[in-house]
Amino acid sequence: MGTKLKTLLPLLLLALLSLSTLCTTSQAKEDPKLKECRRQCSQRPRQQREQCEQWCWEQHQQREQEGECERERGQEGNCRKAEKHLEQCRRQCEETQYGGQRQQCKQQCQKRYEEERQRSRGQEGERGREQERGTGSDRDPQERMRQCKKECREQHGERQARWQCEQQCEERERCREHGGRDLNPRRWEEEEEGEERGGENPYVFKREHFKHKLRTEHGNVRVLTNFAKRSKLLLGIANYRVVLIELNPRTFVLPNHWDADDICYVVKGRGTVTVLKKEEKQSHSIRQGDILKVDAGSVVYVINSDSRDKLIIAKLVNPVSTPGKFETFFGAGGENPESFYRGFSDEVLEAAFNTERDRIERVFGKQRRGPIVQASEEQIRSMTRETSEGGQHWPFGEGGRFGESRGPFNILKKRPTYSNQYGQLHEVDANDYRPLGELDVKINLANISSGSMEAPTYNSRSTMIGVVVGGRGRVEIVCPHLGKQSETGTGRSRGRYGDNEDDDDDDDDESGQHGQKGQRYRTIRANLSPGTVFVVPAGHPFAEIASRDENIQIMCFNVPAEKNERIFLAGRNNVMSKMEREAKELAFDASAREVDELFNSQREQAFMPGPESRRSPRGGGRRESHGFIASVLEAAAGM
Repeated sequence: MGTKLKTLLPLLLLALLSLSTLCTTSQAKEDPKLKECRRQCSQRPRQQREQCEQWCWEQHQQREQEGECERERGQEGNCRKAEKHLEQCRRQCEETQYGGQRQQCKQQCQKRYEEERQRSRGQEGERGREQERGTGSDRDPQERMRQCKKECREQHGERQARWQCEQQCEERERCREHGGRDLNPRRWEEEEEGEERGGENPYVFKREHFKHKLRTEHGNVRVLTNFAKRSKLLLGIANYRVVLIELNPRTFVLPNHWDADDICYVVKGRGTVTVLKKEEKQSHSIRQGDILKVDAGSVVYVINSDSRDKLIIAKLVNPVSTPGKFETFFGAGGENPESFYRGFSDEVLEAAFNTERDRIERVFGKQRRGPIVQASEEQIRSMTRETSEGGQHWPFGEGGRFGESRGPFNILKKRPTYSNQYGQLHEVDANDYRPLGELDVKINLANISSGSMEAPTYNSRSTMIGVVVGGRGRVEIVCPHLGKQSETGTGRSRGRYGDNEDDDDDDDDESGQHGQKGQRYRTIRANLSPGTVFVVPAGHPFAEIASRDENIQIMCFNVPAEKNERIFLAGRNNVMSKMEREAKELAFDASAREVDELFNSQREQAFMPGPESRRSPRGGGRRESHGFIASVLEAAAGM
């Protein structure tokens, strides 16, 4: 009986394979490109054949979807948009999922694609019905308003939501007189949400703005969205990317290299970084506060040697190949992660290694555990035995030579530039750690005590990329660009002078009809928590405030660093106090005594009590009607 089963089993498998091929062939409608692709797959090594055929089938499905788009005339834009989302989703599955999970991920992508196509068809029908009802721009404004408010009453049951919707109807009608936008209330709300995500707050990035580049059960690598794609206001740092690495206890990141230079900051934990270059190997112990530069093309592997805590690293990445984009290359590995060695033909590998194909496949076909794996205590002890101690600190680097350290430099070991009971500011530049000069980067770490704030300030030349590494608080950024956009868009500028006027061109006259308009500003306000990233362009005033209950720690990359100065706008070292008496009177149209009383009231410098600590019960609160920005200015002035 066993012999018969052994004889029949191959025949049964062959029959099933033939049936599967027959089914997929009939579904593919004899697509010649699919047949040719499968023929080429049959010539590849057995381990790669299944993956190759899966790729062929996905390409066939994509061609069919493109054909469907072509057939559905009148919806080309929506179809192309859905296709783009599908392609991005599949690419993310390739980058972040492995094995069976990757296939499930792609199936979910296909499902979302079909749902999006269905929604687009429904929207086309809705637009047609709107045209039949006559809600277009040629209608009478009062009729449009009545129709808009009617839809608000139908769509919103709660009184507050209905009132907000009606307010939007009125505001949109006013905007329509200056250029107009789509009147559908639901679409208006979607536009508002889109502006909040990118248009009106392009400087603050939350967790959802990161995408996984690598992920396993033992850790992940997340990359922040490209700055330039978020807003054209961030074009100056378009070539930089922010990366967060999070590794579970006792884990090992497989050796890999990036086509990018990067500056690493250890947010939490301890471990080992090993860097392999042309003819040398460097292993460094790392711990919280360490800074380390890794050159593009260096083979790197990381170990979290702690048995309890995670290792978290923040990176500023500067791609050297494609502006704003970088890739991870795994030489070590196998099927998961796929080794780039497997991209070479068999004959090239046989010649390169001077060995047979079977032996090569045995080495590069075993790894299936992913790019981040668990390591035993004995393995970690062996790999970390010959590491150099990190944390070289001011004023001596390795070998005692000023600024020459090639190993890690610990920012916490350097004396703070500013320090008082309200906070400390540590700064490290190329004079402390020379590799920072190669990328023209400066790093600072602010630790702001609970209930305190850093004085309003700005950087003369550097754009500051802040990463919250601990605690909670908030930030305020004063921006002139968004003040101009609000004049031509929603009309909700925080500007103090003049009426709303068109200002599409940055070089337009800003003096106004009677010379009273002046510059207009918008204040970006955002809550901060661990993992939040925010950007402050050069010249933009900003203030960082800790929450009432806990300190906040903010690590910042400043680029470019050369010749940058931090200008304080309040406190004992504020720049305004340096003006002559006559300049103060002309600038503020007030007596120099009044100006001096304001700017000299705050005797602390750099860090001071925050708005929360200045609230007083007298009079029902301290000028609450002026809003939060007024309380920040009062705190900065010490009033």
